Amino acid sequence: MLTMYRAFLVIMAVIAGLMMPEALALPKDAQYTIGPGFLPSIMLGATIVACLILLALDIRSKTDAKIEGNAVPRLVLYVISTALLIFAMEHVGIILSVIVYIFCVIFFIEKNSALSAAKVALVTGTGIYLIFHTWLQVPMSICNFF
Repeated sequence: MLTMYRAFLVIMAVIAGLMMPEALALPKDAQYTIGPGFLPSIMLGATIVACLILLALDIRSKTDAKIEGNAVPRLVLYVISTALLIFAMEHVGIILSVIVYIFCVIFFIEKNSALSAAKVALVTGTGIYLIFHTWLQVPMSICNFF
């Protein structure tokens, strides 16, 4: 039986597969660093492999997963918050937007503690900044207003 979970995994694998030719067409290396096609190729490949592994594990599993009653409102909140993240990344800045997004998702949607949400959001934001700005030297600001 094709459940929503299995359908989602198949759709994600197909979308990643459709984007793969574009990622493979980009150069994988630059003069002193990785090229613009390296990370998309790796991430799309990992997405396809992960979806196929999860799909195989779900097919082997004999349990029937039940969708909780609050799944649809939570999904709507995730979609709205992700749309707001994309909008905020353009107008506020990438790092600050990601930190606020992760905090809000963990605290408001997933109902974890504020301290836990703050720690994860700050560590993730710092990691993104260190990887992309410091290591890969991608020009980005923490906040567009400063």
